[in-house]
Amino acid sequence: MTTETQSEPKQIKKPATRRQTFLKKIDAETARHLSQLKERANKKLFGRKVRDAELIALGLKLVEQRHLAELQERTYSEKDRLAIAHDDYQKANGKITLDQFIGRLIRGEVQIQKND
Repeated sequence: MTTETQSEPKQIKKPATRRQTFLKKIDAETARHLSQLKERANKKLFGRKVRDAELIALGLKLVEQRHLAELQERTYSEKDRLAIAHDDYQKANGKITLDQFIGRLIRGEVQIQKND
């Protein structure tokens, strides 16, 4: 017998992939809402408890593009809205400086359209 036949190559076991957890800060109102939803979901006679992560994952799957657009809109400052209106005006009417655009707004020569 040779030593090669006696010692077979050892198979290295890969460690099981573990789910990584990430901690994100949420405000008190959101935490309270999450807690209430979880409490309602866990009012049942059988089965294990619903976890926060499961509830959040389900909610995230329901988010649509219109929701993201609404969130984006909420983050705009008035200066951002002015820059967007200026860019839109330039696309439709050609190049104009921001100062000229503001002057036309003040004189009432330009109306800003709301994108609802």
